[in-house]
Amino acid sequence: MRLLDETGGVAFYFPTMKRALIFTLGGLLAGAAFGQLGGLLPVPTRPARPVPTRPASTFIANGKTDQLQLIRGNSMLGKFLGFDPQRGLTWNHPDIKPDMLTIPADRISRLDFAIKPAPANAKSHSGVIEFTNGDRLTGDILGMTDNKLRVSTWYAGELAVDRSSIRTLLPGMISGASLYSGPATKKGWKETKSGSLGWTFSDGGFESASSGPVIGRSFPKMPAKARVEFDLEWQRGSPSIYIGFMTDNLTSYSSGNCYSIRLTGSSVYVYRYAKINGGIRGQRLQPSSRSYSFGSGPKKVRIALCHDASKKKIAVIINGKLVGEWPDTVPNAPPLSNGLNFSSRTSNPMRISRLTINQWSGNLPNSGSVTAAAGAKEDFVLFVNDDSITGKLQSIGKDVMKFQSDGFGEVKIPLEKVGAIHFARNTQVTPPTPANSVRATLAGSNRVTGIIKAWKGNQVTLTSPIFGEATFDASIFRRVEFNLGKPRSTSLSPATRNISKLGTINLNQINGRALPPQVIDRLQQLQEQQLIIPRKR
Repeated sequence: MRLLDETGGVAFYFPTMKRALIFTLGGLLAGAAFGQLGGLLPVPTRPARPVPTRPASTFIANGKTDQLQLIRGNSMLGKFLGFDPQRGLTWNHPDIKPDMLTIPADRISRLDFAIKPAPANAKSHSGVIEFTNGDRLTGDILGMTDNKLRVSTWYAGELAVDRSSIRTLLPGMISGASLYSGPATKKGWKETKSGSLGWTFSDGGFESASSGPVIGRSFPKMPAKARVEFDLEWQRGSPSIYIGFMTDNLTSYSSGNCYSIRLTGSSVYVYRYAKINGGIRGQRLQPSSRSYSFGSGPKKVRIALCHDASKKKIAVIINGKLVGEWPDTVPNAPPLSNGLNFSSRTSNPMRISRLTINQWSGNLPNSGSVTAAAGAKEDFVLFVNDDSITGKLQSIGKDVMKFQSDGFGEVKIPLEKVGAIHFARNTQVTPPTPANSVRATLAGSNRVTGIIKAWKGNQVTLTSPIFGEATFDASIFRRVEFNLGKPRSTSLSPATRNISKLGTINLNQINGRALPPQVIDRLQQLQEQQLIIPRKR
């Protein structure tokens, strides 16, 4: 560390960036630079405990500004300026000079982008492709011939994918438009906060990181036989969320005429609340609970809530598996309404997205369908009415696909009847991840793995082992993880106390100028943690 007379700033040498950075003394006195420096260089007040690395997800670290995290565990807010595979990443920090910092690519752990408005050409795609390496893309399915699936996207143009790399395909051409598909904005939704905390709308979904807030909406076109589906994501452990279903009260999961579906820990419960004789009567429907292990596997599920008003029956399906059915046995209960609300019951961050409402056929998935699809030796097609067929997918045209089945021979199946196509397990191939690959989380819960060839302005050229080289619109990127598989540091080791001097520089007085007590205290704290590295003269 040294004080620069000509600028009145304090220089710190960072081995990660192989250079000295200059913080203005005014910034130190105001606390702005050290406030940001605290994020760049974490200083524990006691020996740090190991912190497990968080798995990648679609949650964004800040959302309002770019955030960079280094392999050593340091992180800082600022502005992403660009990336060159050879030179590294360029970054701007408001309290650091020079204005453009260059950080070698092998020192970077993760980059989170501030969420920006979608460009004018952005559109919602109904088709979904899940790949064998865990990547996922949405697009409009154009067709499949010669074992190549063609998909059109607004963000990367037309892509061609080898069928051997596909695990599951959702054509997204279900007959009849959805009665609802969203959310696209927060408009039309009613929010009830818990104190000052609530649900935030971000990138086509609602997110909550506190217990208590409720987000709800009425759907006047809710059918008597309804199927409501949505994605639920969470960051760690298990989720805890209560859902007011067919409710007349958008602000509560229980103070209304409704079903209350409770997803928590490893169980699913269903309560029936009814307005009877001026009060609210609540009863847990039987069976008392159904088990579902939310805590194992990926922290994201697709949930379907099915209701038949005439039969007074409700069912819950998770990831295509029937969790349970509950008959509504509450006597003299008034008719249900058309509202839906979500109530967070934990501070564990959760996200709700891809909500759709459709007419329900009344069919429920066979308990063995999911197992059969996962380990099928043949291609497995699940229809929208929960029927299924096995055989070999031969081709996909504009509105129909050709399918060879032992029982039915070659048949033509309208794509509007197809819910999902699970490809035969023994035909799937997981391509190796090339060296220097990154893993990018994109808008819409998409993910892609590959090598960044160029990042110029609003265009990112990336080579994927799945679809080859493609140029992406940079606005769709939400997170980029670098150095896949490389160990991350979570803290820096404490050092021997030396509160009076830093190297050969007296902290109480530098070049005859006295430093304010708050600056001295902060420099001493950094010195104790070995976070300021003196430059040798």
